[in-house]
Amino acid sequence: MNNRGQITVFLSLIMSALLLLGMFAVRICKFYNDKARACIAVNSAVSDIKSTYNGYIFEHYHILLFDKTDYGRGEAAVEEFFGENVKNNLDKGQNLVYVAITDFDLITDNKCEALKTQIEDYAAYAALDYGADAIFAKTGGKEAVMDEKVIEDMDTDIDSDNKTEENDSKKKKEDDPRSITKTIGKVGVLYFVAPEKLEICSDIVDLSECPSKSLSVVADFGNLNDSFNSYSRLKKDLKKNPAWNNSIIEAGCSLAYTKEVFNSAVNQNKNKDTVFKFEMEYLICGKSSDYLNLKKTVNRICVIRFPINFTYLLSDTTRMARVREIAYSLSFATAIPEPILKYLIAGCWSYAEALSDVRILLDGKKTEFMKNKNNWKTDIDHLSDSIKEKQPDEGKGMSYEDYLLILLSLNMDSTYKRMLDIMQLNAKQIYPEFKMENAAVGLTVDVSIESSDSVFNFNISGGY
Repeated sequence: MNNRGQITVFLSLIMSALLLLGMFAVRICKFYNDKARACIAVNSAVSDIKSTYNGYIFEHYHILLFDKTDYGRGEAAVEEFFGENVKNNLDKGQNLVYVAITDFDLITDNKCEALKTQIEDYAAYAALDYGADAIFAKTGGKEAVMDEKVIEDMDTDIDSDNKTEENDSKKKKEDDPRSITKTIGKVGVLYFVAPEKLEICSDIVDLSECPSKSLSVVADFGNLNDSFNSYSRLKKDLKKNPAWNNSIIEAGCSLAYTKEVFNSAVNQNKNKDTVFKFEMEYLICGKSSDYLNLKKTVNRICVIRFPINFTYLLSDTTRMARVREIAYSLSFATAIPEPILKYLIAGCWSYAEALSDVRILLDGKKTEFMKNKNNWKTDIDHLSDSIKEKQPDEGKGMSYEDYLLILLSLNMDSTYKRMLDIMQLNAKQIYPEFKMENAAVGLTVDVSIESSDSVFNFNISGGY
């Protein structure tokens, strides 16, 4: 009997312990279940905020962002919306005690790092080919950086030519081709290179609220000297171009994305009803009208083409013989030594050829990067007419947008800010209160939720 009593007591103690352990386990399970439900409610509310992304920007530019002010209603409105979504997702018996959005991750933060990341993700998803290899193939891996040896040979040629020439009154009086390029500069380069079908708008766009307004002044190539009256300026113009092969590789995904979603003068079908019609040109130049952006873009392409054309022309014995004839005739009237004048006229002709190149490109055609005797277009005796002469499509070589990609690659930090400018300007046609300075790609929240006899505190971050 005593043994049975002891066993009963022992079993009772065991059962009590198991019952207490079970009750504790139930409470632990309820605690973690309540915490999990509260956490799910908070994360669902974060997802609800992210689901308010700007539809226009996502549809046209594949970038996810939401307005932290709810299009002008204020950050408090977003916080209120977040709190309501938390309440709607809570379990019965749970109450929202406190909620605060403590931080937003903006698309402009850290030099537009979030924009760059989303561009790279989209480029990978869409399998965009940025064409660096294609550009290298079209340029032969060359850049428009002037070979110092060419300029050294020019200087040596001038220094060694000490012979004096007597005026030959019977020598044919030549027209100075430099007067043509000076006239082009006065009339306007676009008049000579823009095809008739291209409509160019001069309307000024207000950029005062755009993200790029904070950009510091970016160094420009500067204009070529179209008078060709200074040998030192000629040498300076020949050395304007920076190297670009490395920058094209580094900016590969972004260049592919840019070509995919932004319009240009030769392709305005990527997006309809845009504020700027020439968007890639705006990304390069950042000016307030299509006219100004195209004008500066054309100048920059001419700067690229100029040393390439000049280098070839010096090697073309037939054409240089004609240059020397003109230089000899004009040296007496201009008081410029014939050896110097020879290079100034060669520069003038090379610039005219660059204008012809740009005209072909703006007509939607391709032209070879390197020059040879067969693809040289202009005639020095009829410069004005030959610049405007309609040319066939060579079917190979560089396109207009290939040159735009080169120019974009040289200053990508400015390009990202100007991408946001374009997105803002176009989106504001649908969402008038939208500003890119309020565009968020993530948020951080502090939330306190009461459940039975427990209070759960969360600090959660979420983003695209």
